[in-house]
Amino acid sequence: ANSKLIAGHILDFLQHEVKMGRLPTNLLPLQSGVGNVANAVMAGLKDGPFENLTAYTEVLQDGMLELLKCGKMTCASATSFSLSPEALADLTANLKDFKNKIILRPQEISNHPEVIRRLGVIAMNTPLEIDIYGHANSTLVNGTRIINGIGGSGDFLRSGYLKIMHTPAIRPSKTDPMGICCIVPHVQHIDHTEHDLDVVVTDQGLADLRGLAPKDRARCIIDNCVHPVYKPILNEYLEMATKYCLEAKAGHEPQMWDRVFKMQLNLAQNGTMRIKNWDIKVDLCE
Repeated sequence: ANSKLIAGHILDFLQHEVKMGRLPTNLLPLQSGVGNVANAVMAGLKDGPFENLTAYTEVLQDGMLELLKCGKMTCASATSFSLSPEALADLTANLKDFKNKIILRPQEISNHPEVIRRLGVIAMNTPLEIDIYGHANSTLVNGTRIINGIGGSGDFLRSGYLKIMHTPAIRPSKTDPMGICCIVPHVQHIDHTEHDLDVVVTDQGLADLRGLAPKDRARCIIDNCVHPVYKPILNEYLEMATKYCLEAKAGHEPQMWDRVFKMQLNLAQNGTMRIKNWDIKVDLCE
């Protein structure tokens, strides 16, 4: 359900971009990462108003195969397949119908920054966490435990025309169904910098960060993308950090390094990011 909400926000945004004249009616070549959210976005495009779509991506998933099959997408360039058993059987059984619509290229070409930039690719990928200023962590839990490689997301986010990252606003921890907030004051590892990210999307809404100063980006992300449970917590942090840094006459991107990771520390020790306050002298919340 959350993936469908995310897909809906992205489709509304793309339709708005077409209406404003910033995208053609068939969009631009699409790049999509691997996962449930990415497949939901592709499924949403299948039922959406766009025709004659194209893809220039690294991995081709079920959702993109469905777009090719129904005729919404005319062609797709990729490096490899990541298909469910059912989709793989469908591809094999209908190979003659797909062979003129799919081209597989070496990764040196599919992920080449000049090609991605020249084509104006719309990049859509899922991170582990995003911070309020737009840095994204795609690979490392707690900054040390790797769960996947960066893949092509770095190449496409650095070089694409429109760079979108989508994630659920919250995830369950072992002890709290709302224990993990995917929007934090600062990510524990940076794979993608604030300069590479244009749009953040969660099931709560969409934040268009293009042209915004850092504090405005933070406000936009908190207002539009954060779950209601965590919105007061992050609002309090931003106000506190802004006041502290302005008093120090250094307020471009306000952070308080003695407590910026308190949410993540509380998760590690107590199984939830739902801290009671930001006072560093008070023990992490039970």
